[in-house]
Amino acid sequence: MEIPYRRIREDYLSGFLVGLIILAISTLLEWINMGRGIFLPSWPLNALIGVSFAFILVFLHIFYSDYDSVKWLARVPASISSVVLFTFLTLILGLSIQNDPHASKILKITGLSHVRTSFAFLFSGMYLLTTLGLVILRRFKKITFRNIGFLLNHLGLWIIIFAGSLGAGDVIRLNIFVNENESSSIGYTDNRQAVNLPFRVKLLDFSIEEFNTKLVFVNNSDMSFAGEFENNLIMLQEGLEFEIAEWEFKVLEYLNSAIMDSAGVYIPSSDTLAYPVARIFALNRQTDQELKGYISCGNKIIPPKFLKLDNQHTLPMSFPEPKEYSSLLVLIDSKARVDTLKLIVNKPIKIDGYDLYQLSYDEKMGKWSKLSVINAIKDPWLPVIYIGIFMLIAGSLYLFTIGKTPNEDLK
Repeated sequence: MEIPYRRIREDYLSGFLVGLIILAISTLLEWINMGRGIFLPSWPLNALIGVSFAFILVFLHIFYSDYDSVKWLARVPASISSVVLFTFLTLILGLSIQNDPHASKILKITGLSHVRTSFAFLFSGMYLLTTLGLVILRRFKKITFRNIGFLLNHLGLWIIIFAGSLGAGDVIRLNIFVNENESSSIGYTDNRQAVNLPFRVKLLDFSIEEFNTKLVFVNNSDMSFAGEFENNLIMLQEGLEFEIAEWEFKVLEYLNSAIMDSAGVYIPSSDTLAYPVARIFALNRQTDQELKGYISCGNKIIPPKFLKLDNQHTLPMSFPEPKEYSSLLVLIDSKARVDTLKLIVNKPIKIDGYDLYQLSYDEKMGKWSKLSVINAIKDPWLPVIYIGIFMLIAGSLYLFTIGKTPNEDLK
């Protein structure tokens, strides 16, 4: 039987109204709570809350599935409104500065300064889990060939949101600060509170691999990029030949790390004040003018060196960009097992339930930094989230595989 257009419109208006009510009640609670947000429960309280919430959904489905309000929560308009509200808050969370102590009062009392711990995020998550959960339970009444893919997709998504929300209170994020030839078993929260770790980290060596510097072709009048060269910076390397406008260039010499000796000659050096240097040959095809000279980006003490081509153009050098930075570590876990490993950006190391990430270094010292900042994260709910992700992938593959098969629901 077709659902009348008027009823569909009313259902969507009801979903829109529920979203507004959730935002209004959340803002009121934030105002009453002075913008402090909610408390994130940890184990075992969060597990108890999660089991109770799931039990309530099953209870509603078994005993109250014929009630109009429960039926409405299991229909498409409610699902869409819940997804839109949750997505809207998630976008704010990802695109705005969170937990800023200098945030304005209006941002605090609306929860926008701390979306992750706001009443709005809590209620929108509950709303989404309720609608999604009731839809899943309704589909369980009749397991068909096509329903398997649907259930894998939706149950996987439900598990991801469920575990991600409940597990937020158990996530530990710490920063470990360790200097070369020193060790530490203490991590610090964002509020600089010290936390003892079950393992110890010793830094043997911190190193940064840099890209070669780039040559820049600029206008003398305002030091802006000249014409089409703006998006075509050239990475320097010895022997490189190239053309820009009416000029031909050749890199006669390139040193990644050099200093000037007493005779005024640049020589390779591993000194902390060393900097990149290139010797350039330039020929103007129109005037046959030839130029040779050094260019460098300098450092915090030595000023940069340019090669002036003519009254219109100059040839400076950009600062080197980090290619990869890493820490050579000795790790001692809680069972006194010792291992020597290299920690690289985006390649975490696991130890005693923590994931270690290469986070930062002493940026003032650059590649000569003796300090490594390591991010230690512990998320015991992550395996549950992975289960949900795998279910989502399996459901998508399942539906893709049987996409052209007869629909069992029609048999």
